[in-house]
Formats: sequence, C-alpha cells, structure tokens
Amino acid sequence: MKLELKSRQVCLFIIAFFPIVKIFTAPSVLSSFASNDLWISTLIILAVDFIGLLAIVYAYKHTKSDLFALIENTLGKFWARTVFVLYFVFFFLKAIVPINEQKDYVELTLYTLMPSKLYFLPFFAVALYLCCKRLRVLGRAADVLWAFSVLGLIVLISLSIPNADYTAILPIGVNGFDGIFKASYSVLNWFCDLPYLMFFIGNFRLKKGDGVKIAISFLISVIMIVVFMITFYSVFTSIAYRQRFALTEISKYTAVINNIGRFDYLGIVLILVSNIFALSLPLFFACKILDKIFNITKKWISPIFVVGAQLVILLVFTRNFASIENFMKTYASAFFFIVGNILPLFLLALVKKEKKYAKNI
Repeated sequence: MKLELKSRQVCLFIIAFFPIVKIFTAPSVLSSFASNDLWISTLIILAVDFIGLLAIVYAYKHTKSDLFALIENTLGKFWARTVFVLYFVFFFLKAIVPINEQKDYVELTLYTLMPSKLYFLPFFAVALYLCCKRLRVLGRAADVLWAFSVLGLIVLISLSIPNADYTAILPIGVNGFDGIFKASYSVLNWFCDLPYLMFFIGNFRLKKGDGVKIAISFLISVIMIVVFMITFYSVFTSIAYRQRFALTEISKYTAVINNIGRFDYLGIVLILVSNIFALSLPLFFACKILDKIFNITKKWISPIFVVGAQLVILLVFTRNFASIENFMKTYASAFFFIVGNILPLFLLALVKKEKKYAKNI
C-alpha cells in the first residue's frame, strides 16, 4: 500500500497550521480572563496537548494500521462507529467559530469601506476542492506553507517589538489559578489539535528519530504561539481584551508603517494564505469520517454536505454568532477537551491490545 504522507510533512504540518488559527481572536479571549497571564494559560493547554502527542507518537511507532482500522480491530464496529461520530461532531463544531471569525476579519478589516459576505464566499469553494482530495494534499500543502506561516509571524512580531513593553506580563500569576484556568478552558475551541495527528496514524512510515523530530516541531509551534501571545499583551497591556483581531492590531502602530505604509500586510497576507488551509482542516477530516461512517464512495458527496452546512450556518446565523461563540467557549469546551485531549490517550491501550491480539493469532 502506498503511504499518503512522509514524516517530514507531518513535522511541517504542525509548524504550518497549528499556530495560525490561534492568532486572530483567541488572544483577546485569553486576555479577557487571564490578562497578563494569558501566556501561562496558553502553555497549560499546549502542555496537555504535548502529553497526548506522546501517545500518538507511540501509536505511530507500534501500529501499521490506520486509525479507522485500529479502532475497528480493537473495539469492534459498533464502538468504532460511535468514536467516529464523536470525532465528526468534534471537527464540525471546531470549524464554526474560526470560519466565522475569519469572515468578520475579511469584512471588517480588509474591506472596511464596503463590507460584504460575498468577499468570503470563495473560501468555501477552496474548502470544497480540498475536501475532495486525498490526505496527501495536506502533506504537499505543508511542504510549502510552513514557510508562509513562519515568515508571516516573524514579520508581524518584528514590527511589533518596538512598541512592546514586555515588563507588562509582570507580576507573573497575579490573576490566580481561577483566571488562568478559566482562560485555558475558554479557548479550547481554537486549540485541541491532536485529533489531526491521530488521523495520520498508519499513513506514513516513522523511521528512527522521527518521533523526536515531531516533538521538536510541536515545541517550535509552541514557541511561535507563546511569543505571539506575549508580544500581543506587551503591545496593548490593559486594553488587550478589546483588540478582537490580534493579527492586524499587533503591528500597525510601529513607526516603520507610518513612514513607508502598511508593510505589515506582507506578513498578514502570508498568514492568510496558510489560514485558508488551516480553516479547511476540520472540514477535511469531518468529510473523511463521514465517508467511513456511511461507506460513501463518491468523493464529492461528503464535502458538499459538510462545507454546505458550514456555509448555511455562516449565512443564516450571522446575528447569532455571539451566542454561538459563547456556547463554544463554555459548554462545548468540555466536549473539545474530552474528545481532543482525553480520548487520544486511549491510543496507548488500543495499540497494546492490537499487539496482544496479533501475538495470539
């Protein structure tokens, strides 16, 4: 069987797509609860993710089955289908807020004079196209877009440093455990990325040392995210929670921009290109799961349903978006944590059960 991915592409996938979705509205949500300790809240979530990552790397090493086969072989078809339904709901819900906030960003930031939903509709055409493709398209995209993500963040952070007061994050821990953990809980919709890596199981060959490279790639993405969060708060300090779109706000006050124009748009455009793929990821995996649950063979059926449903939500529930976002930050966060962080840990038991079963044959 020809494998869809390479270990290099998995590493670049983490660097290219994990930080991007988290740098639009998530920083303002974090600062509204944790203030100058938002970076600690971010580290807590990412530390939990790292524990789950170790379980996934273990599964990479000790099984040749893909995730669908691994779960079916160890739990049976009924429970496997139940797990797949949970992950379909997870990916579908995970996409709603980032897609809608991106629509608001395009309308209210890039097209301030004539805002219209029509400007964002091409995204759904791109997402539909990507969802019809095989898993290898994500690897090929990662090969290119990791540079876009890294360069975009470097440009924005570099432009922001002259206006940043990094002593603003002091004193550390002043908001107490309640504020810090509440902030972590409230932004789980933007985090909990481990399920993406789960569905890579069995789709690439993990060679010696590749597990360490994947862990290092994850730590690189952690550094990118945390540095952005610290810089964001250092620029805006006590009014950081009011800056809804951190991506645009963080660098626009630098003196270089005043002299030569919005040079920061170079970094913004690079990040937006990567974000097209990052926003499409949950839709992509939701489609593949739907194909598995209902044994759909036509590659366009699931994308039309999944992407079409997201489009309907965007067009019909525009006025209710604040309520939807509040639901995702409160009640749905528990679901994101259980499915995105707790369930991946059970891969250890599934792989051991599979190995035990293989020995008894």
